[in-house]
Amino acid sequence: MRLLSAVLVTVFSSVSYAIYFPLPAGHREAFMGNAGGAMEASPGNALYNPAGLGFRATNKLSLSVSGTALTQHEMKSGKSDLSPGDYSVRPLMASGIYPTSWGTGAVFVASPMMLSLNGLLSAPSGAYDVSSLTSLDSQVLKVGAAFGSSRSESFAWGISSGLQLGNSRSHSYTKLRTGGNLYATMFTETESRIKGVFVLPGLQFKPVAQWTLGLSAQFMPVLLESTAVDYTAVHAVATPNTVNEETVSYQPVGDSPYYVRLANGFNLLAGNDVFIDVTYTSESTTKDADGQVESDEAFFVYSVGWRNKSFESWQPMAGYSHSATGNVTNHLSSAGVAFVRGRSELILGGYYMTSVPKEANNTLDYSSYGFMFSSNVAY
Repeated sequence: MRLLSAVLVTVFSSVSYAIYFPLPAGHREAFMGNAGGAMEASPGNALYNPAGLGFRATNKLSLSVSGTALTQHEMKSGKSDLSPGDYSVRPLMASGIYPTSWGTGAVFVASPMMLSLNGLLSAPSGAYDVSSLTSLDSQVLKVGAAFGSSRSESFAWGISSGLQLGNSRSHSYTKLRTGGNLYATMFTETESRIKGVFVLPGLQFKPVAQWTLGLSAQFMPVLLESTAVDYTAVHAVATPNTVNEETVSYQPVGDSPYYVRLANGFNLLAGNDVFIDVTYTSESTTKDADGQVESDEAFFVYSVGWRNKSFESWQPMAGYSHSATGNVTNHLSSAGVAFVRGRSELILGGYYMTSVPKEANNTLDYSSYGFMFSSNVAY
């Protein structure tokens, strides 16, 4: 039983690890490689740097919604293949921005990660060959409010806070063979829930009119829930009338990471805006069902975004993000065109995300691409 569980953990640790990478999030930021810590007056300020709300010049109420559709996911390694198409609309962010006499407030709901995979996983493990029919669903949801205010034409501050909810479920039916013969079958079900309060303070400075410097940090000071349940049922060929079952409950979160973002925004000639973000994620720890503690190393995410505002009715934008976490290197490319009417805009575009192993056969290859949209309407 312990050996079979260890084999399964080996397979699924690669899957669980591979899904935690930066997918597109926010409003304009999603089309610009997730660069936005120095961006002003964007609905995505609540996720990147709420101080940007303080530089919002209009007193109009605005509503925005963004999302992805027609996405395709592929996760492969050797004989493994998880590559479902997703034709549903996945919300990235919905927000309402409200001007007040003290500054600008916003309420928002955001889903910076939502992933659903199913397919076949095959992996050798010592004397055993493992093949699994697998499904995996994972989601992170943020619900909260933000506020930003400027103290002068060159300085603004802001804070965003709310609930962060994470939910992950996996199901698998696994066959273990040795010497070409069936040794055992296994059914597993794992569900984990994480809930906490996040806080995101931020500052923006304008040393000169064409340069904006942004600084923001995110952390989770209050952890409200951290639960996980693993259920395993094993049926060995040698004992056909016996099913070994085990249910284990545990707390998966050890030390939560914090994030620090340093960002620069430049207003260049010919209406070109360039944004450069460097985000540091601290070391964190997790626990498995056996109480073993695993550490995830600290890492950096480098993002660059571009937008051209020289055309009155349409504005192209693009971006790229790079990070290296553990045994993989992640690349995110995105682009779009904003169709502008006064203070309202509609952005259409797409993204491509890939996670590449640093060493051959070390982990699973992952790639994802799809269509993106975002709209912001001012009243």
